[in-house]
Amino acid sequence: MMPQLKISRPQMREVLGFQVPIENYYLHRGHTWAALEDDEQVRVGLDDFSQKLLGPADEVKLPEIGKVYHQDHLCLALFRQGKKASFEAPVDGAVEAVNPKVRQNPGLIHDDPYGEGWLFVVKPTNLRRNLENLIYGEDAVDWLHEESHRLLKLMDTRAGVILPDGGAIVDDVYGNYQDLEWRPLVQEFFLKHLTSRGYIPQAKWKKRA
Repeated sequence: MMPQLKISRPQMREVLGFQVPIENYYLHRGHTWAALEDDEQVRVGLDDFSQKLLGPADEVKLPEIGKVYHQDHLCLALFRQGKKASFEAPVDGAVEAVNPKVRQNPGLIHDDPYGEGWLFVVKPTNLRRNLENLIYGEDAVDWLHEESHRLLKLMDTRAGVILPDGGAIVDDVYGNYQDLEWRPLVQEFFLKHLTSRGYIPQAKWKKRA
């Protein structure tokens, strides 16, 4: 049975067109998020950066109820035009529920990534330690700023796209600039722990006291 979750709307900060939650939501470097629920559960989803980068999905593969995942291990996938993007789990835990709405309408993930587009709920098993590896609050804003500029550099190098001063990165980057290619985008931004491990050291992004 799906838990009766009260989907709260976090306070947001905008970074070059990307919405970044600065309360209640902990961001993973692979662009998943974890939100703590009142009954010792964790709700999981994908951030706005991932959705504006890849565009609306045609299909979503959610984990099976009862399956145990560990932080940084692959736990879900989106599909678009036959192409697959896998994502890493933000926390350790057993899956207790999935969101049936996104199975019926994967576009919800793109349209409301921090709300009705949530993906699944886990019972965490190592939460305190997991949270130390996630990014929260103003640190999340700083990190998304760096991620956005990495994307801009890639867009300039691969597709010759330069953002005007004061501009915002367009929604559906892949759909608008397919010279960027799907697989390199997925590997560069969403599979940090499975490719080069060239991500920012964790110590820099610990939650502020």
